[in-house]
Amino acid sequence: MAHHVPTCVGKPDRWIPKHGLDEKDMLRSWLRFGRDTIRAKVRGITADGAAYNPTRSSTSLGGIVKHLTTVEQHWFQEVLGGTTLPMPFGPENPDGDWVLGAGEDLPVLLERYDAACAASDAVIDELELTSTGAQTAGDYTLRWALCHVALDTARHAGQADIIREQWDGERGW
Repeated sequence: MAHHVPTCVGKPDRWIPKHGLDEKDMLRSWLRFGRDTIRAKVRGITADGAAYNPTRSSTSLGGIVKHLTTVEQHWFQEVLGGTTLPMPFGPENPDGDWVLGAGEDLPVLLERYDAACAASDAVIDELELTSTGAQTAGDYTLRWALCHVALDTARHAGQADIIREQWDGERGW
């Protein structure tokens, strides 16, 4: 019986996870696929395109990358890894992880995102799926964080897909 396996024509750096992986590798693979989808959605976008906001919220392609950087840092590096990092938002600036500041162009945002993902991967490498890490009080496991961050990344990849299509007509999964 043949199975339909989607591929990314012209984008060989982004493939769906392989079948038959163990649980941790499967979760990591889906997170990696989401990360790669975000990168694919912003590839080749202009500075104006990165800041384009078609909604009433602060959502833009650059804002999505900035927000997902914060998500990676918070869940893997802080909650599970025990590192304290400054967050770009707070009571006085609740959308700070979405709003692009001076000097936050797409290359800078992607560099930060890639660094956050690499640091997250280092934490993931060190922990078991049932590990709770340093700042969780025993309630958030690596398994939970992998599921949560993969879901959040996928959700924002869908938003990025729509924003990109509205901006310049670029489509793709």
